[in-house]
Amino acid sequence: MAGAVGLTPAHLLLREATREAHEAAEATAGMRRLLAGELDESGYAGMLRAQLALFRGWEAERRGWLEALPKWRYVSRASLIEADLSDLSRSRSIGECGSRFSGDSARDNATYSAATPIAAEAAPTFTADTAPTEAAYWGELYVIEGSALGGRVIVRRLRELYPALPHQFYAIGENAPSSWRRFQSLLDDALPDEASQEAAVYAAQRMFARFQQTLKDPAAHD
Repeated sequence: MAGAVGLTPAHLLLREATREAHEAAEATAGMRRLLAGELDESGYAGMLRAQLALFRGWEAERRGWLEALPKWRYVSRASLIEADLSDLSRSRSIGECGSRFSGDSARDNATYSAATPIAAEAAPTFTADTAPTEAAYWGELYVIEGSALGGRVIVRRLRELYPALPHQFYAIGENAPSSWRRFQSLLDDALPDEASQEAAVYAAQRMFARFQQTLKDPAAHD
């Protein structure tokens, strides 16, 4: 479906309307410390687990919609993170990683402590504070698929720190540019009017806020 005449394409509107929220999520203490090489293996695992809880909750609540998308195949981020955690645990147990972070124990990582088993972590609920419309779902998906582009920078750094690991979660963005252009086209078709775009922008801002909360230093919650 074509958008209304004179209406800004949805992907451009979302980019501008969420710019500050996007920058805030990228500037969190956790992300800064990761890229600076200040997390040891326990801290890195904790960061992955924090994101796992977020994606598990979102994917569980949006599963039906994601599976019904006719022209887009969503790759489960929760599954990729679980694989990375498994690889990290196995590598640590046989000493393949060899920490290159500036911290030798979980107590040195104020941002992410050693985590409990995956199954014990609760998944957040998304329906209570996000408009339950298809347009809102597209706004959330815009944030997730767009984050794959930034993941290309992160995975290069992770390969310096952990060359023995595949880093599947962050590596998903290495084939993102062409897919991202196709996604933008689908997004524009799915949000053809002002009302749907407004719902998508609100949901995208909420999703960025969730990422910011997930990746921030827990001391900020005190």
